[in-house]
Amino acid sequence: METLTYQDITLKLAPLLDALSHPARLQIVLHLAKYNNCPAHSISNRLPICKSTVSKHMSKLKEVGLITSTSEGICQNYRLNDENILMVREYLLDFYNLVESLREKRTDCRPLKKDNSVCNSN
Repeated sequence: METLTYQDITLKLAPLLDALSHPARLQIVLHLAKYNNCPAHSISNRLPICKSTVSKHMSKLKEVGLITSTSEGICQNYRLNDENILMVREYLLDFYNLVESLREKRTDCRPLKKDNSVCNSN
C-alpha cells in the first residue's frame, strides 16, 4: 500500500470510521463477516435491529463501500467488501503509525508569530 500523507490519511479514514461509528452498523458488519451472501431480510431477522433501521444502516455502509449488494429477483443479498475492510485496517495502521511517529517528536505548541490570539498557559 502507498504511503499516505497526514491529510490523505484523515480524508480517507474519516468517512470509513463515520460509517463504523454506530453500534448497529458494527453488528451488521460482524454479522456479514460470517456469510458469503446474506439476504436483507435475514439480517433484520437475526439481529436485534428493526427492519427499517437495518435498511438505513446498510445504506450508510454501502455508500462508503464497506458492503456490496446483488439483486436476486426482488431480494437483495449483501456481503462485506473484503478489500475495503482491509483498507480500513491499513488506514488505521497508517494513522496509528503517524500518531506514534509524531508523539516521539512531541514539543510544546507555541503560537505562530502572526497569531494574534491571547492565551496564557498558566
